[in-house]
Amino acid sequence: MKPILIVALTLTLALSTVALAGDNQDVKVAVHVRPHDAKLGCDYGTISVCHEIVVTEPGFNVDAFPVFFDVDEFLGCEYGMWWPAWTYSGAFSNCADLIIGDIVWPGDGASHTWLSCQTGTLVCVPSYIWLYADGPGMVCVVPHPVSGVYCVLDCAEGLDEPLVTMCAGVNGYIGDDPCPPVGTSPGTWSEIKGVFE
Repeated sequence: MKPILIVALTLTLALSTVALAGDNQDVKVAVHVRPHDAKLGCDYGTISVCHEIVVTEPGFNVDAFPVFFDVDEFLGCEYGMWWPAWTYSGAFSNCADLIIGDIVWPGDGASHTWLSCQTGTLVCVPSYIWLYADGPGMVCVVPHPVSGVYCVLDCAEGLDEPLVTMCAGVNGYIGDDPCPPVGTSPGTWSEIKGVFE
C-alpha cells in the first residue's frame, strides 16, 4: 500500500505545479470509440499508428477511450472528458494501476498513475467510459477541472501537454481526423466548448 500512496502523492504534487517540458514533446490525444461491449473491458484493440484510432462510431451505445499517442514514456496522465448532456451519465472503467477521481458527468476529470515507468509504446490508454447517446454529438478529452490541463507525466516527472486534440463523433457526427497535418494548432477548452454552443 505504501508504494501506491507514494506514487499517488508524486502524481498529485507534480500535476499541481507548473508544467515543464518532458520527454513526450510530440504527444497528441484523441478519443477512440467502439460499439459498447462489456466483455471486452479495457481491451481497445491494437493501435500502433494514428490511423487505427477510430474517431467515428455511428451507433448510440458506445465505449470511448482517451488515447494519448506519440508517447515515448509515461508514468501517469491527467485529463477530463466531455460529451453532450445526454440523458445518462457515463459508466467509467479504470485501465491503469491507480486512479484519483472519477468521470461520471461531462467535464469530470481523473488522474492516473502506473506503478512503473511505461516505455517503448505508442499509446497511453488509461480508461474508458460507456456512454449512451440519445442524439448525435462529440466526445472530447478536455483539461482536468482542478488543474486546468490535460497532460502525460513522463518517467522523469516532466509534464507534457498534447499538441493536438481530436474528438470522436457518435450517433451521426463525424469525428476529427486522427492524423492531422503537421503544424495543426492545439485546441483550447474555450475553443472546444465553442464548437458545441
